[in-house]
Amino acid sequence: MGGSSMNLCLILGTKPASQDAEIIWRDACQNSGVTLEVVNPDNTQYQTLVEQLQLNTFPALIQNDRVLAIGIPTPESAKKLLTELAADRSD
Repeated sequence: MGGSSMNLCLILGTKPASQDAEIIWRDACQNSGVTLEVVNPDNTQYQTLVEQLQLNTFPALIQNDRVLAIGIPTPESAKKLLTELAADRSD
């Protein structure tokens, strides 16, 4: 394991379904020991990033200005993505 922990950011959408995505990602991240920051799309700090990435679909999972996932994952696909990310980092 690398010394630095992985930080992900979930930018929520305005639809209620975003809350489902938040719950799924939070659970998956907790199980994987990943730090997840959840923000609303109207968070001014992130508006620049949203424009930069030309995001128009939410919720969006971001790592270091890179879009990892969009929409609402299944718990399985969320875990799979985090597992793959962790594997990438251990190279």
